Amino acid sequence: MLRPMHALAALLLALACVPAALAQGQTPVPAPVQDLREPAGQTLIVWPNIPVVRAADLADYEADRKAFADLHADKADPAKITAALQAVDALQAHHQARAVAELGRSLNVQLIGELDELARRANLRSPRLRFDFADISPEQLQRPLAQDELKGRAARIALAAYITYTRLEGALVQATATLVRLQSGAAQSFTVTAPAPMLAQALARELFDYFEGTRFAPPRNPQPALQWLTAAPGHTDQLVSREVALRWCQSQSAQLPTADELAAAEAAGFHAGGVALRPAGVYHVQAGLYDTAAAQSGLGALRANHLASVPNGTYYCVRHLEAAAGTRAPRAPRQ
Repeated sequence: MLRPMHALAALLLALACVPAALAQGQTPVPAPVQDLREPAGQTLIVWPNIPVVRAADLADYEADRKAFADLHADKADPAKITAALQAVDALQAHHQARAVAELGRSLNVQLIGELDELARRANLRSPRLRFDFADISPEQLQRPLAQDELKGRAARIALAAYITYTRLEGALVQATATLVRLQSGAAQSFTVTAPAPMLAQALARELFDYFEGTRFAPPRNPQPALQWLTAAPGHTDQLVSREVALRWCQSQSAQLPTADELAAAEAAGFHAGGVALRPAGVYHVQAGLYDTAAAQSGLGALRANHLASVPNGTYYCVRHLEAAAGTRAPRAPRQ
């Protein structure tokens, strides 16, 4: 049985962000994090040759790493973009011959067709993604384009893509499509698991939803004046008494949160400046114990803590930034 792709795909994507300078002993520079949908409303031209690489083939990947690294590197120079597109074409042609049942070329073509079908169903006049086939014949698509042929097209290409895949049980295939912005090397990846004939449809749906779906505003921290602190290192995932929790919070110039503060922080979550509570957790708060299971059942989260000296809860500490700033000791005047 072939091993699943998770670990190898993660390795592939991590190494893809390492620039060619790594070979010279320089410090690796990861590709910047960037929303590929920017600028909003603008059509993004994608290079139509999409290499499909069998991720389980480590020997082949070793030879491809340089091409991936160059693709993710910053390249505002048009000549570098042309060279990167040449590498993509060569990679696509190489792996097409080794793909399972012509998976490379068929997946490439089917993916583009599925994206067009989704755009038609949604009645989109100007889809965000457009694959540049201008002045490219079917014969040219079957081979890497020469540098002279690429020069006129490189300036208008915004994104290039590659797909890694591995076979799972039966007809199942797991595939990861990675889109790379050529000007910056920033990338986004989309992973699906489906039978081989359904891979293109599944990947197209992921890409379509990302580029054409509703773009929600990023959440804001509902409690910007609060700074959350984790429990003491020795208390991680351990039940402690209220007295122990209070002592640690006080040592950090902080205090236990109120029940309302903890509820608001749980709703916000880590990504909006809050916290993540366990589904069946009990947490020390100023007025007693905050029971997440009771909160989810609608019975009310807060209950009294009649045994303050007994280990019966976990905790977070909270620091009030405005109060801390107001009580800061004044600096001594300069001499």
